[in-house]
Amino acid sequence: MPETPSQGYQRSLMRLIQITDCHLLSDTTRTAYGDINPYSSLQQCLQLSQALAPDALLITGDISGDDSANSYTHFTRLLNDYCPSIPFKVIPGNHDVNPYFNPMLKRATLTAGSAWQLGQWHIHGIDSTFSGTRGRVETQQLNSISGEVDAHPDHFHLVALHHHPFTTGSWMDKHELENADEVISWFRQQEKIEAMIYGHIHAVREHAVDGRAVLSAPSSCWQWRMTPEFGVESTAPGLRVIDLAPDGTFSTFIRRIR
Repeated sequence: MPETPSQGYQRSLMRLIQITDCHLLSDTTRTAYGDINPYSSLQQCLQLSQALAPDALLITGDISGDDSANSYTHFTRLLNDYCPSIPFKVIPGNHDVNPYFNPMLKRATLTAGSAWQLGQWHIHGIDSTFSGTRGRVETQQLNSISGEVDAHPDHFHLVALHHHPFTTGSWMDKHELENADEVISWFRQQEKIEAMIYGHIHAVREHAVDGRAVLSAPSSCWQWRMTPEFGVESTAPGLRVIDLAPDGTFSTFIRRIR
């Protein structure tokens, strides 16, 4: 899929922007992999988001990079500074399993069984955190989403999680979704769910399951190299834009900050 917007964007669409893997640190001046400062790069991603005029933002996990309360304070302050009128939701990543994520972001957390309505679309969140960096999705969450989908047959549905449901052939597969086959099998049965999006791998991957998209997004900070050995790409941070049409179709593209 293209990294530039399709022509003819219309306001009848609902524009959802996915931002993922912010890895914010307590110290806003610190840099990490690729000599990238995650605070500065998220700031730039939010400035880019503002220019793209979204209807909503969805952050798919790993907001914190050091399990600090300050990292979440920085996150909410940046959103308030750059996207103050744009509604947002979050789902947790493996780096958000700490004492601060729930108390500070509970009201913004998108959970299974409580969908977020954007026009004719329902957006569903899955908590895939499990053990360390590895993920797992409990069957109860999948059943809750199935119930919501069945209860709203006239709407269209998109589901979001943090961990990758397809192997990458890279070192990141050590940090896998342990029951990915179960999740994909469930998705295959849920014909009313038009797409699945995820984060975690800090890279763009696009798969299809029975003609329906399963998509990742670039990290808002450093990008991982999808090779057997650990590595960092020189590709710039970015985000995914998803334009949700009222007829159940959608288009999507990637934008980067430089």
